[in-house]
Amino acid sequence: MSRLFNLNAFYDRIAPLYDWAWAAIPAWQRYTEAVLPFLPPSGRVLEVGPGPGLLLEQLVARHPLVIGLDLSRGMLTKARYRLRCAGQPAYLVRGNALHLPFPTGSLDGVATTFTLSAIPAGQQAVDEIARVLRPPEPLAGRQGGILALVDAGYPGDNDLLGTALARLWELGGDRLRDEAAMMEAAGLRVVTRREFGVGKSIRLVVSRKV
Repeated sequence: MSRLFNLNAFYDRIAPLYDWAWAAIPAWQRYTEAVLPFLPPSGRVLEVGPGPGLLLEQLVARHPLVIGLDLSRGMLTKARYRLRCAGQPAYLVRGNALHLPFPTGSLDGVATTFTLSAIPAGQQAVDEIARVLRPPEPLAGRQGGILALVDAGYPGDNDLLGTALARLWELGGDRLRDEAAMMEAAGLRVVTRREFGVGKSIRLVVSRKV
């Protein structure tokens, strides 16, 4: 609980700086946008950890019903202001990724970028996401819901620069994990896994409920 409290307070404090950081590092936007092509075009989409709503703004423009869930009040305040200025509707919820306040099988897609590595109980968070994703409906010709994730990771080819960057992420307190294995353990089937970015230190993993 203390870890979650400290993270919450930290993100509340840095919320005003996110817009500046986004502008200062243009590649960051490209990294987060990697999830967009994989989310279902219709249905209910959740972003876990939207921060100040930078990616959420794009999700709302693409999908009919979008929900943003974040633990930080400061980040949600920024996101709400951003969406209001853009005239975009969205549901913003303060909540914990370890206990998602949504019914089982109620969501068609979940996006999360640079969030899972900040959650100590990462497998529990992935299990919760798997729970709320819609199961496949073979008779209706519908596949299961999608989880699209972007986060930092160690490059598979041991690229020296990418490895150094991954170590910096860990020094900053993040936990770099095998997200594909975590998704499989939660009962999801991995359909896409790609390393990209500087030194291949950024990872895209997409999985489907089966």
